[in-house]
Amino acid sequence: MNFASFPYLLFLVTVACIYFCMSKKYRHIFLLFSSYLFYSFFGFGFLALMIITTIITFITSYYCYYSDKATNKKLFFYLGLSLDLLIFILFKYFHIINIDIMNWPNWSVQKLLIPIGISFYTFKTIGYCIDIYKRKYPPESSFFYYALSVSFFPQLIAGPIEKSIVISSQLRQNKAFNIQNVIEGSKLILWGLFKKIVIADSIAQIINPVFNNIKLYNGLDLWITFIAFAYQVYVDFSGYSDIAIGSAKCFGVKLPANFNKPFFAKNVREFWIRWHVSFSKWLKEYIFDSLGGISKTNQLKTAFNIFILFLLVGFWHGATINFIIYSQLAFAFMIIDIISKDIRKSFFNVINIKSKSFTLKLISYITMVLMISFLSVFFKLASISDSTYVFKHLLPLQFNNFNMYKVEYILLYIIVFEFFQYFQITADGHCFQRVKSFYIRTIMYIIIIFSILLFSSRPDLTFQYFQF
Repeated sequence: MNFASFPYLLFLVTVACIYFCMSKKYRHIFLLFSSYLFYSFFGFGFLALMIITTIITFITSYYCYYSDKATNKKLFFYLGLSLDLLIFILFKYFHIINIDIMNWPNWSVQKLLIPIGISFYTFKTIGYCIDIYKRKYPPESSFFYYALSVSFFPQLIAGPIEKSIVISSQLRQNKAFNIQNVIEGSKLILWGLFKKIVIADSIAQIINPVFNNIKLYNGLDLWITFIAFAYQVYVDFSGYSDIAIGSAKCFGVKLPANFNKPFFAKNVREFWIRWHVSFSKWLKEYIFDSLGGISKTNQLKTAFNIFILFLLVGFWHGATINFIIYSQLAFAFMIIDIISKDIRKSFFNVINIKSKSFTLKLISYITMVLMISFLSVFFKLASISDSTYVFKHLLPLQFNNFNMYKVEYILLYIIVFEFFQYFQITADGHCFQRVKSFYIRTIMYIIIIFSILLFSSRPDLTFQYFQF
């Protein structure tokens, strides 16, 4: 069920209405059933797999916490963690291996479908196991609340990633219907729909033909395509996150922001902190800090930890050479950024560009866009041959199959997006926050709603990060 569709909005409204009308005693059970129903639209097998993962981590974490012996604690922790990871690896990565399953005819591991959203709910269950083992908090006493914290439908498919304890504690409060939450949630949903349907999908309509047959294009065709894709993937994923956060807010649940205007970052490190925020925090807490984090006495150790982090990010996106190259180039940009920090500062001082000047902000903005555009060659394309073709055909700087009309439309969509984004203040806010005038706000609402309705007549395009 696509978030940017009428069926989803109807599902959300129906579930919310029933949820607030029924007895508080059974709300969590109803919401759990609704979340399972939502996930079943993608496949009952996927639902069964998520339930199995939930049961395993709930039981093993419970016994890990309450076992008297240290050996038993470790046993249940590693058992739960291992089974969780085994299921994740089996269904996300074993499809690349062409082997028969138990010698069944016409069956192979390659026919195992990748369950949608498996990465995101696995991150939550792994984090839960680790937190319980480290005794950061006691395990959830109710299986229903724990299962709901894993499967809560607004954040089930692609995040934002939030700890189970945070979601279950908010749901346990059984908040009464709050019209302000619904209004704020609806504003976020509108903003997300606008970003997805009007901006991201419009750009996709122009550049998808290039990706479908990359070797028909060269020069400026490729430059424009990958710069446009940098915006598309950002607006697409952040639009999904806005819809998810807005949907959860209608139930009185606050999810963390997932994007914080990453192209406005001052440097590469800040960019990755602003990009996919909840994932970055998860990686820092459960991977980077466990490796030792930043070492004040050993820079090589810090560099190695960052290397491992980016390597894992590459494998998470997919077990292909292109994704590994993508992650290691991102690592290289990070290291270059760290090493050249003082050199850049001295250089800008020499040419009299102040640290907070518009010129430096513009340089940083262009740098971030070009970096993601460059990385997108490996992120978007499936094969090394296609990526190699792109770099070999970036020159001469002339159009081949593109024309100025397509460029003008792409530029128009980017300008419109940045214009509306300017009025957004907080990372988890909507695009009307800066607007004080009721009349101007009303006009902006009308423009956005009309645009969504106008552009929604086109065929649906799947969110970019559903594949992960």
